[in-house]
Amino acid sequence: MITQEQLIEDIKSLHDIQSLEQVHQLVLQIKQQKQLKKPSLMSQLRSIEKINGPSDFAENIDAYLNGDKQF
Repeated sequence: MITQEQLIEDIKSLHDIQSLEQVHQLVLQIKQQKQLKKPSLMSQLRSIEKINGPSDFAENIDAYLNGDKQF
């Protein structure tokens, strides 16, 4: 696995501007992809504050999921 220090040393060894610009564009693309990444399921679930449902939902979840009971 490459370390940050190894990557920095490799970048320092690049002397031509075109190579540095290519590396910079690649870094910008990676940052943009990371920002556009869909939030994980767990982070979405953490944002749920309250579930509206019947008072016996937890006790009878199987019946609600199978359609035996309706909301």
